[in-house]
Amino acid sequence: MHSFIALAKKPNPQVTNSRASSVDDKQPRQSSNKLLPKLTDEVIQKMSEPLAGLGFKRVPPQVSVDELVLDDEQVSNFVTLDYLGAYVVSSSNKQRIEEAQKSFDKSDYEIIPNVQLSLLKPMYPKGIFRRRKKILWPVESGIRQAHKNGIIGKGVLVGVLDTGCDADHIQFRQKPIDFCYVPLRSGSNPLRKVRGFDVHGHGTHVCGIIAGQHIGIAPGADIMVASVIESETYRTDLLRIGIALNWMLSQFQSKENHDKPIVVNMSLGFRPEVLSESEQKALMIGIRGFISTLVEDFDVLPIVAIGNDGPGSMHAPGYFPETVSVGAIDFHHQPAQFSGGGLSPIGGEMQPDIAGYGVDIFSSLERDINNRSLYTYMSGTSMATPYVAGIAALYASADAKLRGKALRQHLLNTALPLQAPVDRVGAGLARFTENGNKNP
Repeated sequence: MHSFIALAKKPNPQVTNSRASSVDDKQPRQSSNKLLPKLTDEVIQKMSEPLAGLGFKRVPPQVSVDELVLDDEQVSNFVTLDYLGAYVVSSSNKQRIEEAQKSFDKSDYEIIPNVQLSLLKPMYPKGIFRRRKKILWPVESGIRQAHKNGIIGKGVLVGVLDTGCDADHIQFRQKPIDFCYVPLRSGSNPLRKVRGFDVHGHGTHVCGIIAGQHIGIAPGADIMVASVIESETYRTDLLRIGIALNWMLSQFQSKENHDKPIVVNMSLGFRPEVLSESEQKALMIGIRGFISTLVEDFDVLPIVAIGNDGPGSMHAPGYFPETVSVGAIDFHHQPAQFSGGGLSPIGGEMQPDIAGYGVDIFSSLERDINNRSLYTYMSGTSMATPYVAGIAALYASADAKLRGKALRQHLLNTALPLQAPVDRVGAGLARFTENGNKNP
């Protein structure tokens, strides 16, 4: 199947997003505010006509199981990512794809080929446990004091892009999880809304760190999970990331989510040196365009792992200036040997931005054949990232005005300085302090 993304170069000047503007004004948002899509019905209809003339069928971004296209070898489809301002176009016919690319005005759209990404170099589980262990985060993290004072992440929404989440693990059974699976061939079979599952365990571990009922840093936070990484290969691609992010943005306008501060946790990325020059350019335009929309138009805070390939190595989009990049330290405040860092090729800032605990982190994993919930220890910047996301959720829960860029700066301002190089730990250890001072 051949695919590409047509990404609008600039938003419709007539569209203003009330979510972001109300935050900029430091005023509470009214329930009547709407999150407006970048692609209006009129714009979509205008592009649908030439694509339909080439034999492309528009597929809704979400379908039920009985509506899925099961035999899609000979079909040509396109999906609109309304909130990201993009089209995902797919066909088994290469010539038809080339014709479709020509139908987009290059002055209005970037044509981006689909490019592969992956889960960060996996750090394997360390023992399997049937019983939950008591989690005692270090005092300097501020987590215990926050919980003691009733600050547990309520009123905050955390989106997670990962391998999935086992919604029936005991840590999540009392928490409704908005979940979707983005299939491998996402241009033909759009995302599926189903009960949360995870055939790897990585995503369930990440979600447990963020918001597990008994083990999470912010157990009161709501989580929204998109399964975009395959368990066998640890692979994903730009199309799946775009479809997942667009789905999340579409859910933010619901009545129950609209007024919540939003954090997105991403433990995935790519190293530019393993890609061709054209693939690098495509990914930089595509992913940075997506993330800029999250930050600029929807006031979302993206928190991204810097990577597990050691000092001097970094993964995008972790080093993008729009994200909070996270490195890993152990419980003795020493940088993890595997944790990446260095000078960002975009903007020239030293990375990572901040550090989180990422060595031997205990969290949820999966269930066994008898439906018993299992746990394990994992290490990686993939674990440090949800630690930081959990701290961000605590801050946003304590002060709903802290969101987006303001929340990012607050995390950096309140980090605990560490005796380690900046290119290993950034501003220091992310922690929660109720008075907001760097030295409480």
